[in-house]
Amino acid sequence: MDLQDIVNAHQHRFSETERDILAFMLENEEFVSEATISSLAHRTFTSTSSIIRLTKKLDFTGFAELKYFIKSSLNKPVGSPENFVESAKDDIAKTFEFLEGYDLAPALEKIRQARSLYCYGTGYAQRNAVQEFAKSMLSCGRFTHVIPAHNEFAGSAHVMTAEDLVIIVSLSGNTEQIRETVNLLSLRKIPMIVVTAFGMNYMSSVANFSLRYAATPRPIPMQRTPFHSFIGLNVLLDYVVRRYIDLIDQDL
Repeated sequence: MDLQDIVNAHQHRFSETERDILAFMLENEEFVSEATISSLAHRTFTSTSSIIRLTKKLDFTGFAELKYFIKSSLNKPVGSPENFVESAKDDIAKTFEFLEGYDLAPALEKIRQARSLYCYGTGYAQRNAVQEFAKSMLSCGRFTHVIPAHNEFAGSAHVMTAEDLVIIVSLSGNTEQIRETVNLLSLRKIPMIVVTAFGMNYMSSVANFSLRYAATPRPIPMQRTPFHSFIGLNVLLDYVVRRYIDLIDQDL
C-alpha cells in the first residue's frame, strides 16, 4: 500500500484545500518524505494546523508517521515479474470495482444528447485509447471529433457550446498545458467528462463527470521513471462503449 491507496480509501472526506494539499503531496512524495511540516505548509500555501488535520483524516497519528510511511513506500523493492503481471489483474479489478459502484447513466445520457462529441488525450497512450474509443463509438452511430494536440484543443474550445460534450483522458489530471483550456470550458459551462487515474487532481474537480481507472506505477531497474500500464484505461473506455450500446438498444 502507498500514499495513493490511502487517499483513494478516503476520497470523500477531504475539503477543497485538503485536496490541493494531497495533489501536491502525490506529485512530490520525495520532497514530503524529507520535509518539515512547516516547509510543506509553505509549499502548499496552507498552515501547519491544516497539515495536521489532514494527517489525522488519513488515519496517521501525526506528520512524522506520515513521512515514515511515504519514505518506506518509496524505498520498497522492485517487484518480481510474477508480481508485475499480477499488478495488471489488480488494475483491472480496481477499475471494475469503481465502475460497478459509479452511476454512469447520467454521463451516458449526456453522450447521447450532445450535439457534438469531442475527445482529447493528453499523452501518446491516452491519444491511442481515445482513437480506439472513437472507432467503437462510430460503430454505434456516434461520431466523435478526436482532437490531436493541445494547440488544436485550445482553438476548438472557442467554438464549443453548452450543447456539446468534451471527454478528456489523462493520467494525472494535472496537465499544465491544457489547464487554461479546461478553465475556459468550465467558465463557459461546457459539459466535461474527465477520465484519469485514481487520485486527487485538478481536472476531475471541475468536471461534470469524473471517471477513474487504476494505473499502478511499477519501478523498473535502471529506469528513472516508473512504468504505467494503461490496461485500466482501456477497460474503462470499453466498459463505457458497452454501456452506451446497452442504452441505445433499449430504444429499439
